[in-house]
Amino acid sequence: MRAVWQLWLQPCRQMLVGALLLQLTWLVAAILLGCAPAVGVGIASVTATLLGFGAWFWFTVLGLCLRGLCRPESFLLPGFRRRLALVGALQVAQWVLLPTLAALLLGVPHAVLGGAAVLLLAAIGLAASSARYINLLVWGLFVLAGWQPGLASQVAKALIASPWAVPLALLLTILIAKLSLRTMLRIEDRETDSSPLENAQLGRARARNLDGTPARRGKLARRIGAIFDGTSQRAMEQALARYRRKPTWHLRTVLVRRLLLPHDNPQAIALRLLLVAAIVTFYVVAVMHRQRFNAVVVGAYAILLGLSRFPQLGRGMRQMRPNLADLYLTLAPPTRADYQQTLLDALVVLVPITALSTLAYTGLGIVLTHAAEPLRMLLDAAIVSVGASLTALAVHLIGPESSFGRGLVDLGVTLGAMAVYWGGYWLLGALGHAIGSGVLLLVTLGFGLGVWSSARREYLRRPPCFDAPLA
Repeated sequence: MRAVWQLWLQPCRQMLVGALLLQLTWLVAAILLGCAPAVGVGIASVTATLLGFGAWFWFTVLGLCLRGLCRPESFLLPGFRRRLALVGALQVAQWVLLPTLAALLLGVPHAVLGGAAVLLLAAIGLAASSARYINLLVWGLFVLAGWQPGLASQVAKALIASPWAVPLALLLTILIAKLSLRTMLRIEDRETDSSPLENAQLGRARARNLDGTPARRGKLARRIGAIFDGTSQRAMEQALARYRRKPTWHLRTVLVRRLLLPHDNPQAIALRLLLVAAIVTFYVVAVMHRQRFNAVVVGAYAILLGLSRFPQLGRGMRQMRPNLADLYLTLAPPTRADYQQTLLDALVVLVPITALSTLAYTGLGIVLTHAAEPLRMLLDAAIVSVGASLTALAVHLIGPESSFGRGLVDLGVTLGAMAVYWGGYWLLGALGHAIGSGVLLLVTLGFGLGVWSSARREYLRRPPCFDAPLA
């Protein structure tokens, strides 16, 4: 039982705050269920909602934890599968069987249906950590429900009244759990690790277990990753061939850039824009069938999406410190400042890339939402994205080492960029496009260049660090 207890404790050890909140949710639901005879059966719907969402997120966290443990070498342990099954049975008993039995004893209506629904949500949560295509299908159903809320309400009422609702929920639970467990318990080689500086938008940097190891990906994700890797390989070979023919400073910077930023070559940027555009188009078309939303918000979302690149840059540069020692020895710079300047020259290309991506996302949003003032939105997004990108690049290069400090810095930069965007949009409307854009450019670009200049001086002053970051 000691091994079972250790497996049960994994969510608490890897995600302590989240695990405690979810267990507190279960406790609150249990207290509310016990108060049903005194308060009335109306409290049962609140209890079912708490249990449903709590089970969904708890089994998602549990799946993420167990997915990192289900490595090929783990299955060599005696009784590993049997202990996993026992842990799963205990979790189902806590979140489904005990509340359902208590609801039956208290005479709560639709108690069995509620228990089957909670069990189905638990299976969906487990699938969210292993069989991600099931999770995508579920979110697609939510989008369709938001598209046709009246039809979704009618279907829900028909299911509640139907005697086939419980068997259908149990069959779906068995199917989803079987697909999830087959993916989780499959013995295969570990996924190839990726560069910490890969672009996180549709890349592999997010697909990691809680212990930091690469997560298993589906066939579609592997094919998309292979296409990105192919563009990176071709870009690297072309840069290397040009440098061999003519070894100039500029071509050496391009070669270092291809090494540090493998998925920020022109072909990969175009592919990433197409993929994001396809997803955004589907979502906006699905949502706008039912309602319209403020088109100006599109520019703010575009800036937010563009700035998401820089927190990953800060984390990646710290993770790559031991590997950068090889780059230092290969370049053999005359001084340490020359090496630091080479890194700055290679990374500053993220500023125009971010501005280009922001303009592309904003333009797509303008087309999809039929914005009334497209030029005003484009000018605002273009100017603000340049200044915000310079600021974000600067603070993440010389920012704090701790995760908490980097999170605060990222929050400050993001909130500041959003405030400047809305202020700039008002300024362009009040002063006109010509004068307003000039004033906005003077303020944002002046601030961004000032922060970048100060950060550049500080970065050149610091000696290169090749120590692995503290855990």
